[in-house]
Amino acid sequence: MQQAFWQQESFIWGLILIVIFPLSIVVLSEIIVWLKKRHISLVATVEIIRNLVLPTLAIFILLTRILGFSSDKQLIQIVETLVGVFTIHALLSLLNELLFGSTKIGGWQSNIPRLFRDLIRFFLILIGTAIVLSVVWEADLGGLITALGVSSIVLGLALQDTLGNLCSGIALLFEKPFGLGDWLEVGEIKGKVVEINWRSVHLLTRELELLVIPNGILAKEVLRNYRRPHKLHIEPIYIGFSYDDPPNKVKRILKELALNTKGVLDKPEPIIQTINYNDFSIDYQVKLFLSDYDKVPQIRDEFITRIWYAANRNGLNIPFPIRTLYHQPPVKSQPDERFEQFVNYLSTFPSFIGIEREYIRKLAQDATINHYGAGEIPISQGKKSLGLYLIIAGQARVAIKNNQGQDQEIACLSRGEFFGEMSLIAEGCSSISVTAIEDLEVLILKIETIQAVIDSIPRLSREIGEIIETRRKAIRLVQKNGN
Repeated sequence: MQQAFWQQESFIWGLILIVIFPLSIVVLSEIIVWLKKRHISLVATVEIIRNLVLPTLAIFILLTRILGFSSDKQLIQIVETLVGVFTIHALLSLLNELLFGSTKIGGWQSNIPRLFRDLIRFFLILIGTAIVLSVVWEADLGGLITALGVSSIVLGLALQDTLGNLCSGIALLFEKPFGLGDWLEVGEIKGKVVEINWRSVHLLTRELELLVIPNGILAKEVLRNYRRPHKLHIEPIYIGFSYDDPPNKVKRILKELALNTKGVLDKPEPIIQTINYNDFSIDYQVKLFLSDYDKVPQIRDEFITRIWYAANRNGLNIPFPIRTLYHQPPVKSQPDERFEQFVNYLSTFPSFIGIEREYIRKLAQDATINHYGAGEIPISQGKKSLGLYLIIAGQARVAIKNNQGQDQEIACLSRGEFFGEMSLIAEGCSSISVTAIEDLEVLILKIETIQAVIDSIPRLSREIGEIIETRRKAIRLVQKNGN
């Protein structure tokens, strides 16, 4: 008796393709959306099943179960091969997500390099593909393995350097002596790691040159990593001062200078050590603690530049090897030469023009000259000032901290102007800070001396009083806006 058409096998498989296949696609799509919303890493595996495995499986069912193609036809074998390869791909993706999808820092998964995982996956795909070819195409795996073995020997001899770099790269990735962003010193080369691959490591030098170092060479070198085991870096700087300069005074000045240099940590504090008594100088080592190795050149430059200004202000001498032959007795410098220089400075200073000579000379008697480099702070808010600072050269920025703790500028001073006037009316700490915008040269007048002169010259007293009141208003305005 002939079967009804709905009882035929082709009808049943056709119904499966028409109903079950579209329904499966819809269900898998909804699962993918649900996984994405919850940031679950199984999305890739489900997409492989939906986009690759199910369509090829549907084509296989259509050709064999509905159209009745023979299984030994080449077209069917190709489709079977694709179904097998895609299924292996999905299984390996699932295995990878289950083992490494939720990698935690410090877990065993994070210690396995991605390169090694990719190699294992590659070999598993090769093995799976070989099995599919053996089952579907009835290929002789023995002959294939023999051919691959001979080919591997030939390729191994031809690519021994490349394979050596590959093996060294795997070893380095397992050991993890460095990572992206680390600064390495390899031999005489120093650079930042910007790429790590199977064959080489790429370093970017401070001169913006890219250096490609093969892993085989890198594995044989002694590596210095400036960011491990801690990101904290100690930068040593060597400097010599005269035998006439007391070591403890030199250490104190260098420590203050280091703490005022941007980028130098105050905890741990800089370390200053006396290391040697040289032929021409006493040598010191300054150890600066830095948190960012990228900025070492800038911090070194700023600190070493400021040493000259600090030495000049504090009467320290930086000696250098020199031999002088005198053919006649040296001419002694006039003791009044510096004094007359101060008198000339004061005579041409706008606020002191027209003042009697005797008062000018009185002010010059106890005056001193100081130099400040760009970025240095002659007067800090909350600290006492040395006196009245007259600007001979350069520019300075007057600022005050607002209620948010941020510096807000209230004035910009240049040659012919002065600061530190608040010390004339109060013996407390300064309410402002003054920072050198560029190299600054100032003549400092003692508080007692300038007060005595002001008492005798009402005009000078009024002028300084007006400047004090102007800056007080600026300070009050900043404080009011800060609220």
